[in-house]
Amino acid sequence: MWYTVKTLLDRGKSLRCISQELGISRKTVTKIRDEITKGNIKPPEIKKGGILDDYSDLILSLCEKRLTSVLIHRKLVQEKGVTVSYPTVLRFVNSIKQSEVYVPVELPPAEEAQVDFGYLGEFYKDEKKVKLWVFSMQLSFSRYAYYEITTNQTTATFIGSHINAFEFFGGVPKTVKIDNLKAAVLEANFYEPVFQQQYSEFLSHYNSAPITARVRRGQDKGKVESGIKYVKNNYLKGLGHRDYYKAVQELKSWNINICNTRIHGTTRKVPSDVFKNTEKKELINLPPKRYEIFKIENRVVKPNGHLSFQLNYYSVPHIYANKEVFVKSNENILRVYDGFQQVALHTIEKKQNGVYITIDAHKPPEKRRKPESYYYEKAAGIGPYVVEFLEALKLYKPYTWQRMISGVAQLAIRYDKQTVNMACKRALRYKAISYHSIKNICSKGLHQAPTETLSIQSTNGFNHDLRIYDNLKN
Repeated sequence: MWYTVKTLLDRGKSLRCISQELGISRKTVTKIRDEITKGNIKPPEIKKGGILDDYSDLILSLCEKRLTSVLIHRKLVQEKGVTVSYPTVLRFVNSIKQSEVYVPVELPPAEEAQVDFGYLGEFYKDEKKVKLWVFSMQLSFSRYAYYEITTNQTTATFIGSHINAFEFFGGVPKTVKIDNLKAAVLEANFYEPVFQQQYSEFLSHYNSAPITARVRRGQDKGKVESGIKYVKNNYLKGLGHRDYYKAVQELKSWNINICNTRIHGTTRKVPSDVFKNTEKKELINLPPKRYEIFKIENRVVKPNGHLSFQLNYYSVPHIYANKEVFVKSNENILRVYDGFQQVALHTIEKKQNGVYITIDAHKPPEKRRKPESYYYEKAAGIGPYVVEFLEALKLYKPYTWQRMISGVAQLAIRYDKQTVNMACKRALRYKAISYHSIKNICSKGLHQAPTETLSIQSTNGFNHDLRIYDNLKN
């Protein structure tokens, strides 16, 4: 509903018009508009459907057979194993039976397309039995239609079928009306915000926008639902086989040569003629590049702040450790989402397996790699000899100097800055370049000891007490 209101507002519809069209209060429309105006692009969370939503088609068919609510409740409990009370069934049946005056709305060319899935039954593919569905997109003005057989109802298939339909039409309608994304129509995962976001992003790529039909309002997308009935009654019943590959090819021929060239039962016009003469030129042009479909999966972040993906491990911000996130991927890019918010982006590692790809900013603050300027500021805050000692550490200890200078900074807290500064001076004098040297000088009070002057003798070289080094390093 949030996306639908946004789309209608973008189309210039008034609050009253949107309220009437969607059957919701103006207060609700106003609230959504205000949220959009504030820049809040995240719609409210979708609440889980009622216990009978998955059985709405069955209940409707039983109502059409004039079964009472008592009999419908009995069938649901005994035959379907549904745990539901009779009053709940009665309320549901009454909501279906509520009559509504429906005024057909004729839209201008290229304004809208309607889409849906229909179940075709079981066929044989490569000697294995598979379930088939038919995807249908129908342009509301001309009734020009596109049909495609699929073996699943995943998000990738749903979007891919849209792309094929747009390319079949040679253009894009301004809006696409879809069902309320029930589990019976699309995979249950489509309820999640990130899946809705991908569908919205996909349509935006084609300069179109989604509109959802109202719950249990079949007339809202009656054109495409009639198209599903038509393909079942005209195409499916005419098949003399259950071969997947033949069915795919025959549907393509039927779509072009029969479906779109017949006189439509409602408009009394030939869809292909209306499309070619009027609607096609009004469609939005196809973009230069196809939309790239991302695969979407759930992942649980490990305690170490990484998630597993294709035999490697990728970091996410540490606050998501042990939490579930969504990942969107193609051949090169891995995106990680918390709902609508992208929290991590990685280039997929292809050359090796079992490696950890870690972004430093994802680590807890105390474990992040700090820039050199951080250590220089720390050293300068203690004293000038500490800065010189840092430079010496970088030269003599290139792989561990950060940890050592951090230890020296901690000594300035335990003792005092002047003590550590003078300890660094003494250590530099005797080239005792290590953390332990500074610690020993401070603990033994050697920072106050006089510095020995080295003397040169002709036969023995440098002449000084080597015990000094022992005091510094031990």
